[in-house]
Amino acid sequence: MIHEESFEGIGLSSNVYVLKSLEGYYIFDASGHPDLLSFLLSAGIDKDRILGVFLTHGHYDHVTGLVSLLGANIKAFINQKDRSLLESCIGPREVSDISEGIPLLEKIGLKAIPTPGHTPGSTCYYSEREHLLISGDTVFADGYFGRTDLAGGSDSDMKASLKYLSALKVKSLLPGHGNYILDGGSKAISLALSNANYLL
Repeated sequence: MIHEESFEGIGLSSNVYVLKSLEGYYIFDASGHPDLLSFLLSAGIDKDRILGVFLTHGHYDHVTGLVSLLGANIKAFINQKDRSLLESCIGPREVSDISEGIPLLEKIGLKAIPTPGHTPGSTCYYSEREHLLISGDTVFADGYFGRTDLAGGSDSDMKASLKYLSALKVKSLLPGHGNYILDGGSKAISLALSNANYLL
């Protein structure tokens, strides 16, 4: 994990998660720093072994680092419902639909789950084997959820997404902001659903 506070002087950023497999590295979210690649290189990650970048949604604090990653010919994937949002942040880019990345995700036992609410194309990544959820801005470790009052947000979609996630067995919760938790992820999601039902 590269915590959001590591990216100083740029304003808002997301956490970045790096999963290592025998074949190479998978990056989840791209931070708000245009030169994310330099942070990855300083962590000892060989750019030629980065197999793909998987985005949870298209907000600038999660996608700006694609500027450096795509420049290094690293392939990126996003739910196409958020393509226009991504392009409004960093301009037109060669970014693939998440469906094209499914074979890569399957190699490490991850499933892409559409979780609209924060944005129309918000996506979580779930490992049934490891009971791990990379949740972007859909749900956070403190039992809260992403904003629904921005363009494309939806109260009803957020509640439906949280209800779906609450049925999963989640031990480790890796959100787009704040700290992660390695135990008790399902409790955080259930609390977020309760908060959403009360507040939205």
